[in-house]
Amino acid sequence: MNYEAGDLGSIEISDAVIRDLAVHSYMEFIKTTFKDQRAKREAKSAVEIEVIERDPAGKVVRIDVNTKVKYGEPIPDFARKMQEKLKNDVETYSGLKVEEVSVTVEDVYDYVEEIAQEQEEGAGEEDNGTEEAEDESAENSGEEEKEKE
Repeated sequence: MNYEAGDLGSIEISDAVIRDLAVHSYMEFIKTTFKDQRAKREAKSAVEIEVIERDPAGKVVRIDVNTKVKYGEPIPDFARKMQEKLKNDVETYSGLKVEEVSVTVEDVYDYVEEIAQEQEEGAGEEDNGTEEAEDESAENSGEEEKEKE
């Protein structure tokens, strides 16, 4: 995005920055933490933008989002709210007009599946700590028995 040059010079916003704005807005909408690297990769692959030059109107943005919805969530309401959030955020932070936000729901997931996946991811970390604690406990009980003799 190029703004008209002013007294201080020109302002340019790259397409990559516009995409990052849309990705951040998407992640906020689905309530994903920015620290979760896997979620960040998924969000980046879910959001695509196209910046189009319209001579009299300047540049406009089109956003395409491929997403999944939790089972039981009314899909039309979810998609409309997502469209509004992405449109408002990108327009507010970039100054560009968002012409269109297309949302494609590719999957429906169940809350139980989400919990199971989180537990599987955390299980590897917990197992290591548990095994070490069990080893230490066994060593300590062996030492206590020797002291009693």
